Amino acid sequence: MTKERIISTTDRTYFQLCQSILSMNEIPFQISSTVDSMFNDFGTFEIYVSMQDKDTAIDALNNHEDAADA
Repeated sequence: MTKERIISTTDRTYFQLCQSILSMNEIPFQISSTVDSMFNDFGTFEIYVSMQDKDTAIDALNNHEDAADA
């Protein structure tokens, strides 16, 4: 199964929000973090999904931002 990166950010809060949205929509994902635990200013948080789920995941993230409670 080929994975596609859909999120790459240095913002921990946004990263956690994206994980929550994907989980609520039951979209499987994997995470990767290169953030240094001692110095949180270096590195990135990344989220990967399968190629089949990529469009659905991006739609879920985009539609959440348009929701009234977002």
